[in-house]
Amino acid sequence: MADNIKNVITAIKKSDKKMKLLIAFALIGVFIIMLSEMLPTASVKKSADDFSYEEYVEALESQTKRIVESIDGVGKCNVMLTLNCSSEYIYARNSDDNKNESSYSETREYVLYKGENGETPVLIKELYPRVEGAAVVCSGGDNIVVKEDVINCLSSLFDIPSSKISVSKLKN
Repeated sequence: MADNIKNVITAIKKSDKKMKLLIAFALIGVFIIMLSEMLPTASVKKSADDFSYEEYVEALESQTKRIVESIDGVGKCNVMLTLNCSSEYIYARNSDDNKNESSYSETREYVLYKGENGETPVLIKELYPRVEGAAVVCSGGDNIVVKEDVINCLSSLFDIPSSKISVSKLKN
């Protein structure tokens, strides 16, 4: 083993300048990879605590208010949205089906990965709460054309029926 290492080192010493540079870059690359494994990694994905349900609703209402206020004739407005539930998480699972002539069994287990905080299930996707209804109170709420424009906008934006959208005039 020691002879092999000595042979490699002498071969490197005898090689030309390009080969020495190539080996130096390879060693630097290996060193960087080893160093990156030792350093703690920052979590890129926000956890549920970082973005609460209330913050999500508030951000959605704020964006909706900006959109509605940009409709001609609406003027100043207030928006309130109702959502169906909180976020839903879908995790990866392994399925195993065993079929015999007389029986059938199925096993499903969540796929886990080892992270900084132990084993964690693999998240495939997160479903955000869906808007179920909207109430808009605006300066132009008494105008039928404005009312129809707001209802059409919100209906297509959130894919909800017009019966779940209320538009009223803002009190002076």
